[in-house]
This record gives sequence, structure tokens and C-alpha cells, in this order.
Amino acid sequence: MKKLRIRTIKYVLLAFGLATTAPLTASEQINLAHQQLLESAKNYVFQALTQGAVNQDTSLSVEATPLDTRIVIPECQSDYVFSASDETLRQSNITVRAECPDNDWYLYLMVKAVRIQPVVVLTRAMSPGAVLNENSVKLVMMDKNLIRTSTFSDVNTVLGARLKKRSRPGQPIVPGQLCFVCKGDSIVIIASGGGVNIKASGIAQQDGNLGDTIAVKNSRSQKLVHAQVVDTRQVEVQI
Repeated sequence: MKKLRIRTIKYVLLAFGLATTAPLTASEQINLAHQQLLESAKNYVFQALTQGAVNQDTSLSVEATPLDTRIVIPECQSDYVFSASDETLRQSNITVRAECPDNDWYLYLMVKAVRIQPVVVLTRAMSPGAVLNENSVKLVMMDKNLIRTSTFSDVNTVLGARLKKRSRPGQPIVPGQLCFVCKGDSIVIIASGGGVNIKASGIAQQDGNLGDTIAVKNSRSQKLVHAQVVDTRQVEVQI
């Protein structure tokens, strides 16, 4: 069980845009107390889940479920204490216990935590063979739990690639549906080494994305070589 003692901030009327000369109504006082407690619960969950995090491509979104307006939060001279079990902290919907040591008051709050990450998706439906450009893709933030395979986090990494099958708008782009060099393509083979570059034509024997090593056949010699995809319809082999 993870437990944290958090000092709630005293009411600052100006922070909520309320005039200092106007007394708070009972409903306004309840609302402020709710906001205080929920914000502290969110901070507790965020700290518990991000402690030691090193993945910069993944961020955490934390939201607390609003409380019933009939619930009255008592004033607590000591710090409110928040806690949640290790098991519930591994879930999306986290039950957090808030308690005041002064008077044995406690309340269970519901906090939803979603890990999100940038994902490149299509902006429109596209057919096989279509080339991806800046108008056909965009970057969105998605729930990591809904992503079941490898995706792209940078639009520039897919520009110039072609789709291998029909795809829907909003669909995450995955490596398996793309090829910068597609099987059967007429391609340029660049043989480099010792400061010399030699170009030859060839036929791709496999699909490949940037950085992949694929088999290609030299159109002139008919020899099969393995080369790295470096651009659209272009591969490179070291000599």
C-alpha cells in the first residue's frame, strides 16, 4: 500500500476568481473543498505512477471523478493522508483513500490514470500504393493500453512511404503496412566504399522500410545482394 501525506492548500479566493468582499455560499465552500481534495488525490496518483519514470515518449494523464455535491469535506488541521494499494495503482481506474487523522474521517475517491503517447495516424482513407505526405498523416496522443503493436511517433519517419493495403482515417500507422521499397519495385542500388559511389538498377525482392536490409537483384548481372533501404526506391550496399 502506497501512502502519502499531502498538505491541502488553504482557500485562496482570488485563485478562483471570487471577490474577497463577497462571502462564500455554502455550495461554493463545498465546491472549493471538493476541488482541493480531488486535486491533491490527482497529485498523489501522478507522483506514485511517475516515480522513477524514464520513458520520455510516454506521458500520464490523470483525472479524478467529481464528488457528489452532498458530500461535505471537513476541515483538517493536519495534512490529509492519501493511500492506494499497489494492485489498484496498476489499473486505469484507481481507488484512492483520503483520510484526516484529526477526526478519523475518510473518503474513497476514484482517479483515472491513462498513459498516452504520440502516434502517427492517417487523416483520410487511402488505397494500396498511395504515398504518404504531410497532408495524409498527423500526430495524435493515444491511450498506450489501446496500442497493441509498434507505431510511429514522428511524422517525418513515414513521409514518402507507400501503403500496402487500404487504411482508414484515424488508424495508427504500423511498420507492417508500409514500404519505402516494395517487392517488385525498380530501384537504384548504390554501392559505396573507399570514397567511391557506383549506381546500378535493380529489382526489390522484398518489402522494406528505412533502415531495413532486404534482398535485391542487380538488373544487369542478375546477382542477388542484400542492401539497406536508405530512401524511397533506393538501397545501399557497402563494397
